[in-house]
Amino acid sequence: EAKKAFLALGPDGAGALIIRIMINFFRRIRKKMADDNKPMKYARYALGEIILVVIGILIALQINTWNEERKTRLIEIKTLKEIKENLHVDLIEIQSDIDIMDSINNAGIAAIEYSGKNATPSESFLYDVFISRQNPHFDPNQGGYSLLVSKGLDIITNDSLRGAVSRLYELDYPYYAKYENERVSSLINSLNPKLVNYFSSVWVDDNYFNGTSKITDADFLKLKEDTSVINALNDAIARNKVVQDRAQRIAGYIRALIAQIEDELEKK
Repeated sequence: EAKKAFLALGPDGAGALIIRIMINFFRRIRKKMADDNKPMKYARYALGEIILVVIGILIALQINTWNEERKTRLIEIKTLKEIKENLHVDLIEIQSDIDIMDSINNAGIAAIEYSGKNATPSESFLYDVFISRQNPHFDPNQGGYSLLVSKGLDIITNDSLRGAVSRLYELDYPYYAKYENERVSSLINSLNPKLVNYFSSVWVDDNYFNGTSKITDADFLKLKEDTSVINALNDAIARNKVVQDRAQRIAGYIRALIAQIEDELEKK
């Protein structure tokens, strides 16, 4: 109970208490020496009082340093846990995007093959065209990293881990976003303008796969003669594969960082 009461004082209170105890103890001794008319002993005790007061101050400073370090380590643990949870969500999202990009690539290839071999559009063809126009977007969770930045990156004591966290959020994620933006630009400026000349899209809801396309038989025959549409589809597939490859790398970086954070937390 005494220990708990002492710690409850906090570093400043504990240090001040130590100093007060020392001062009161030596004050009583000094008074006794003065009353007994023993100046040499009084001088020695006065010197001892000064030394012990200095020691008390040093102890108080050490307690304060220890307490601040303990607080910093608790913040580090909390921040690393939040980053790890964010990364788990990011991994699920980017893996979902990778799967969607597989569907987009397969749909585009199937649409090209179908249009070259058939005279009328099928439901599966119309659905493939609809899927080939989709554009998944990765939006990483920044909560844990924002907390880290606000507290200062140096709260992560492991240099390698600190560098890995910074690299993912400051380099890898923004670099991947550039790939996504280039794909969006290609869809908007190249593929979609070609497709809207022939197709209209029908959405069931906001899910990527709940919709289809419509085209008249006459427009389908015109489409078969328009090589620019096939070229635009092939270009979109190629760009999508590049983004997908980059997404798979990001997924690997995320897994590696999660493992690194878990290793560090086990040491805390």
